[in-house]
Amino acid sequence: MARRRWFMAARRRWPAGLTVMALAAALLVGTSAAQAVAASTTTITVNGSASGLTFDGEGAISGGGGNSRLLADYPPAQQSQILDYLFRPGYGAQLQILKLETGGSGNSTSGAEPSVEETKGTVNCDVGYEFWLAKQAVQRNPGIKLYGLTWSAPAWVGSTFYNANGIQYVLDWLGCAKQHGLTISYMGGWNEHGYDANWFPQLRSALDNNGYGSVQIVAADANDSGWSTADGLANNPAFKAATTKVGNHYPCSPYNGSSSYTQCTSTPTAQGLGLPLWASENGTLDYQDGGAPMARTNNLVYLQGKMVASINWPIVASTYPDVSFVGQGLIKADRPWSGTYDVGLSTWTMAHTTQFAQPGWRYLDSGSGYLGGSSYTQGSYVSLKSPNNRDWSTVVETTRASGPQTVTFNVGGGLSTGTVHVWSTDLASKDSSTWFVRNPDVTPDGSGNFTVTLQPDRSYSFTTTTGQGKGTAVSPAAADLTLPYSDDFSSAARGSQPRYLGTMEGAFDVQPCVGRSGNCVQQETPARPLQWGNFNSDTRPYTAGGNGNWTNYQVSADVMNKAAGSVGIAGRQKSAGEQWHAGEDPTHVKGYWFSLSDTGAWSVTRSDFSDNVVTLASGTAPGAAGRGTWHNLALGFSGATITAAIDGTKVATVTDTAYGAGKIALFTGGYTAGGQFANLAVTPLSGGTPQTVTVPYSTTGSGTNQWQYSGSWSSGGGNTWSDTAGNTATLTFKGSYVALDSVAYNSQGIMTVSVDGGAATSVDLYRDSGQGVTAPVFTANNLDATATHTLKVTVTGTKNSASNGSWASVASAVVGTPTTIPYSTTGSGVGEWQYSGSWSSGGGNTWSNTAGNTATLTFKGSGVTLDSVVYDGQGIVTISVDGGAATSVDLYRDSGQGVTAPVFTANNLDATATHTLKVTVTGTKNPASKGSWASVADAAIT
Repeated sequence: MARRRWFMAARRRWPAGLTVMALAAALLVGTSAAQAVAASTTTITVNGSASGLTFDGEGAISGGGGNSRLLADYPPAQQSQILDYLFRPGYGAQLQILKLETGGSGNSTSGAEPSVEETKGTVNCDVGYEFWLAKQAVQRNPGIKLYGLTWSAPAWVGSTFYNANGIQYVLDWLGCAKQHGLTISYMGGWNEHGYDANWFPQLRSALDNNGYGSVQIVAADANDSGWSTADGLANNPAFKAATTKVGNHYPCSPYNGSSSYTQCTSTPTAQGLGLPLWASENGTLDYQDGGAPMARTNNLVYLQGKMVASINWPIVASTYPDVSFVGQGLIKADRPWSGTYDVGLSTWTMAHTTQFAQPGWRYLDSGSGYLGGSSYTQGSYVSLKSPNNRDWSTVVETTRASGPQTVTFNVGGGLSTGTVHVWSTDLASKDSSTWFVRNPDVTPDGSGNFTVTLQPDRSYSFTTTTGQGKGTAVSPAAADLTLPYSDDFSSAARGSQPRYLGTMEGAFDVQPCVGRSGNCVQQETPARPLQWGNFNSDTRPYTAGGNGNWTNYQVSADVMNKAAGSVGIAGRQKSAGEQWHAGEDPTHVKGYWFSLSDTGAWSVTRSDFSDNVVTLASGTAPGAAGRGTWHNLALGFSGATITAAIDGTKVATVTDTAYGAGKIALFTGGYTAGGQFANLAVTPLSGGTPQTVTVPYSTTGSGTNQWQYSGSWSSGGGNTWSDTAGNTATLTFKGSYVALDSVAYNSQGIMTVSVDGGAATSVDLYRDSGQGVTAPVFTANNLDATATHTLKVTVTGTKNSASNGSWASVASAVVGTPTTIPYSTTGSGVGEWQYSGSWSSGGGNTWSNTAGNTATLTFKGSGVTLDSVVYDGQGIVTISVDGGAATSVDLYRDSGQGVTAPVFTANNLDATATHTLKVTVTGTKNPASKGSWASVADAAIT
């Protein structure tokens, strides 16, 4: 998986979707009025005598750490339905290549996959779920090709995978695949770690000498826009002789969310090798919004780069919603407890190729090109023929079309001129009934010609083949994983991963308990793996699960230290290595951790995104010392009160307001293989109302929750103000959170705001209005709730060029412990967001520019503050609470860099009632803005 820095850019607004009947009518056969206004005309020559490269297939990746994890825990009925949609011919995506992670027990993007060989020479072929998934794929489609690739590797391999131990690990993994009855067709190198030109010939020799001569090598699975692997192959005959396919990651650009991927290039050197070129990893797109980009790439990889295979990362979105790259894949399947799943638009985009052309078909270069001309301005098409030189298919996408496209097909050269079957998908519609729709057949004339008119924002497939179909299985309704929850692991198969727990680092599986009867969860990794990413050195194994909205509960488990070190439980854990915060580093995670060492020493700590660890309490319980002895740990959360107990005896009570909700986790303090856990239980506790207080500007003094001012300030109208550079307003407070409210209007200036003497943030109070409005302008989260903090406002005397003045303003500040609800926490319950219309996500927020789309949060509390991303491409939204009058909020700021900032606050609500916050996209903007985007990042409930 390639890391990507988040950003937002202008995206074109998609037109409204059509009904099924209108969609069928949109494909017009013969001459019509629509053709008279077509944006362009194109002739597609589908001739069997034309030359072209051999198509190797389209597929997806189960790898990059844990993206398929929760799929393995689905109820059998829904699990089978999802697998059918992925693999079954004539039913869904009909994947032709399945790429599998070999597993190394190190985090490899969205989690960690267990190794088959934690210790050299000791092989366990039954770990994880990759072989299970491969068998399910082959069972549904015996022709699917399996492809292995390494991200992380066990520590014994060494400091690089490109050595003799790496080759041995490949051979041992292939032996496990063979033991499971699986044939691996392709093996790659080391995911996105370049290549070693000497290693690949050695791998080829080892494969040949160990009975794997049929396994083809893909070199080198690098993330390399310059195709340097191709240069290496061209300059090294032995390297080239060992290689069958040239695989590169993300050859398509630019990466820009739903508007991404309009260029998919290779190099002349790569194309001159005489070896098939593959986009061996593409994607990193939302299961819905990725549909249109996928439609482009599936054609452009061949048209622009002569690549004959494209493999999407990842296959399915089966991770918890607080993990990197949430929602990306072909199908969203992240609620196994309810069996809920959602077949995404990307599935049907994939089907437009995979259900109409099979590996071994050949591209027809004369029948492949761009709509309306020789450059990519209106859309693209590729044509392929079957080995019997009779059947043919053409796949067309019109995602860039400015209007209807008139297309004339000319079929000949021995290819069938009989009935042509037509399927289409409205890529702009969120209505799944408009996806992968069978349209009226077309019959060529006596010369093999027919003319159609194609509509914008569509995928079309024209074919003489039959057997295509759209699956009919329906998902059950969504439901949350509720409390109380417990698992004694008695129903789990030994060797399997514990139900609903997603491992972020290390390897955890179900094994016989040591020193007691029954099943336990055991940590298997004996040493820090060879990591795929550049992570902090203090990584530790942990596996997490549950509901990110759980607030007040006690998590408990029996634990046993097998060796020197510690084991423990965690709560209110969330946001494990969120990509927009910290890459995929598993040490960047929020939560509270209660550990017990074999010496009896214990501690309660808090972690944050920056890998900072704060000890909240610690001590020694002599009676809990020892190895191989069992003890019960319990960690309770009730509002800001956290309690810790060992064997029923409370050892700590602390107050901390940093995190108000999150999942639970099991962990070991280091790579201590053999540590065990039993009888996991999570029970609800009372409490949990957010603890916050509003401090108005007029509350002055030298104590906590009081303001102090330097210089001259004037007061009135609910705020105080000054335009004298250097004047300050300083608030002393306690809490994990502070939000500053100021009066903003068209005579306000720029001030700076800092917390605890840290870097100052520039805050522009200018708004294009002559009416002053009190608005949130600055927030700081994740502060040490036990410490005293200062918020400092400094007058700069400067202003936005559009402003009439340079005034700074202080109205009030909210401090304390809110409950923060990120945009990605969705559902129909309290503390969850619901969205209408199309929204794209990433970079810590979700966005839309379609007028009328809404984001609605249901919550309990006395106040709410909305955070959004603001910058010079944002538009105007309206915000209302409980159906009241809507407030217009302008998200434009004069900066090209998106910054998360508070944009709306409502206070003095009934804390006992349930409320709704509604954000509505207007599609309008400030004249100075480059776009009309709305954004939702999170909401703080006070």
